Amino acid sequence: MEQQQETADLPGGSPTLIDVEQAEAAIVEHYPRLVRLAYLVLPPGMGRTRRVLAAHGLAQRALPRGRA
Repeated sequence: MEQQQETADLPGGSPTLIDVEQAEAAIVEHYPRLVRLAYLVLPPGMGRTRRVLAAHGLAQRALPRGRA
């Protein structure tokens, strides 16, 4: 099966290939940390429940969409 790859421009100027599956695995692995970070940056006036739901929504946006 062919792996999908994307290029990303790094500050050094040369593009680097990023394996999409590795990137997805890293995001899934760190999902709880991403949710906590999103929770901390959301405004405290939202209320705890809304902040938790919004934090999960933000972390899920980082996940790649389904591939064909």
